Amino acid sequence: MSFIEVKNVSFSYSETNNAIDDVSFNIEKGTYTTIIGHNGSGKSTIAKLIAGLLTPKAGEIFIEGVKVCEENMPTIRKKLGIVFQNPDNQFIGSTVKDDIAFGLENRRVEPSKMDDIILEYASKVGLTGLLDKEPQNMSGGQKQRVAIAGVLAMQPNVIIFDEATSMLDPKARKEIKTFMYDLSKNPDFTIVSITHDIEEVLQSEECIVLNNGKLFMQDKPENVFKHPEELRKINLDIPFIELVKEAFAKKKIKVNADNIEGVVKQLCQYRSKN
Repeated sequence: MSFIEVKNVSFSYSETNNAIDDVSFNIEKGTYTTIIGHNGSGKSTIAKLIAGLLTPKAGEIFIEGVKVCEENMPTIRKKLGIVFQNPDNQFIGSTVKDDIAFGLENRRVEPSKMDDIILEYASKVGLTGLLDKEPQNMSGGQKQRVAIAGVLAMQPNVIIFDEATSMLDPKARKEIKTFMYDLSKNPDFTIVSITHDIEEVLQSEECIVLNNGKLFMQDKPENVFKHPEELRKINLDIPFIELVKEAFAKKKIKVNADNIEGVVKQLCQYRSKN
C-alpha cells in the first residue's frame, strides 16, 4: 500500500469541465514528489483535494490507508500540513511565537510543553532570534519560514508545498528550496511540492505531470525530461542541461557527461576549438 493513493479522482468547479479528470497516482512514504503542469493544469486543485480542502465528485484519496473525507478530517489533519503560495495569507498570531503556537493550541498541547516545541521548530527554520517579531514586518523568505515552522510543529507525516516559492525573490526562493530539500532527507516526512520551478523538480525523487486536469506522466525527473518535445507541447519548460544536450545533438557532438558541470565543460572545450 502506497502512503498517498489517489484513485480515479475527478473534480469540477463548474457543471461543464472537470478541473481534475479521472486522475490516479501513488506516492511512497518518505519521498519528495513534485507536481508540475501549465497554468490551469490542475496542480493546486489536486493539492487541495489531497489536503481535504476540496471534495472529489468522483474517486477516492487515502493517506496511510485513511480515506480523505469529512468524517476523517481530524485524523487527516494530524497527518498532513500545507504551506501555501502567499505567506501573508497564512498568519494567525501577532508574533512569530504566537503564530507557531496557534496550531499547538488547537492540538491541545500542554502549555508547559509549548515553549520548548516552539523553540525547537523555530530553530529548525532559522528563526530563533525572531520569535517576538511581527510576521508582517519580515522578508518574504522569513515569512515562509514562519509558515513552515508552524506546520512542522504539528508534526505531520505529509507536507504539501503549494507553489510555496513562487512569490519570493531569488535569494529567498533559493533558501526555501534548500530547506525543502534538506527536509526531504528525513524519512519521517513525505514531501509533495506543487511547482513551476524546474530546478526544484530536478532535486525531487519523483515527478507527476498534469495536463488539462489529466495525468500526463509520472516518473523520476530524469526520465520525465527525456521527452522534451512532449513537454513542450503542453507548454512546460525544459531544464537547461537538456537544452545543452539538444544543442550538442544538433551539432552531432556526442555528450558523455550526465551532469551539468561536465556538459558545460564539454561545451567550453568545443567553443575553444572552434
